[in-house]
Amino acid sequence: MPTWRGSRSRSGRTPAWAEGVRILVTGAGGFVGQHLIRELLAANHSVFGGTQDGASPAAGVLAAAEVERVCWLPMDVTSGESVAAAVSRAHPDCVYHLAGQSSVALSFEHPLDTWEVNATGTLHLVWALREAQLCGARVLLASSSDVYGPVPEEEQPIREARPLNPTSPYAASKAAAEMVARQASGSGGPAVVVARSFVHTGPGQDGRFAIPSFAHQLAGVRAGRCEPTLRVGNLAVRRDVLDVRDVVRAYVCLVGRGEAGEVYNVCSGEAHELRAMVEEMIELSGTGARIEVDPERFRPVDLPLLVGDGSRLRALGWEPRIPLRRTLGDLLADAERR
Repeated sequence: MPTWRGSRSRSGRTPAWAEGVRILVTGAGGFVGQHLIRELLAANHSVFGGTQDGASPAAGVLAAAEVERVCWLPMDVTSGESVAAAVSRAHPDCVYHLAGQSSVALSFEHPLDTWEVNATGTLHLVWALREAQLCGARVLLASSSDVYGPVPEEEQPIREARPLNPTSPYAASKAAAEMVARQASGSGGPAVVVARSFVHTGPGQDGRFAIPSFAHQLAGVRAGRCEPTLRVGNLAVRRDVLDVRDVVRAYVCLVGRGEAGEVYNVCSGEAHELRAMVEEMIELSGTGARIEVDPERFRPVDLPLLVGDGSRLRALGWEPRIPLRRTLGDLLADAERR
């Protein structure tokens, strides 16, 4: 077992960990999961990576040597038996619950599947930890700022106390996952901290999402495979955007210092217009690409402004380190490598 500096408290903040803690990451092969694993390995923790089939990721940001240091486990969060088996094998001191259906657009096409993965999957996890008598484990639940729904501009930045108003199946499933986790934390289950993450991006993100899709298109233009035209959706929206590497540092901070049963916005506190980000990416790419609006790329529901108040998280000692321009440049470089 790991050595702890000080004692754990289920109701308050926990001390920082020494090296060698057993950590289970669900959704470990995904975009955020791989960046988190890199952070955890750098701290010399024992990492168990849950993926649906137990295979290590075929592509992404992890180097071969990093992949080999992870114990990969089959973990289908829609199956209680699969989750229980992974929890039994990992016997974790801490769980980062990242597994989920993360596409808002896809949630409108498959609302039941989205609910099963995001909401019921969270219930499977907290129940498995309780059944394995691991209620002393710390759990980080990755939720989303989409749970807030439309918020008048004069009432932003958004604080954690704001009532939830989800407007997509994805957002509703995330709100339900939060309720499941907080109920478990308050009634003898594992100590759960909820991270409501605002938009985040960076190397390795799936091209289905807006900002990396622009990077992939521009990489194609630079390589001469595409016409110098960038197809976009609604560029009038303004978003609070973080680099994924800052987000995973926030998750680590919340597991070590966050208060069990509480919610923390993971955000920069600044809004950036998507059009300005696109223009900056075109400049960085040197392509001079022309912007073309594609109605097929519009969401059924698109919030005009979403910016968070991150003061609760900053009070724990976290600060974002990576400027947006570097994030966009790294995205372009990653898209070219792919």
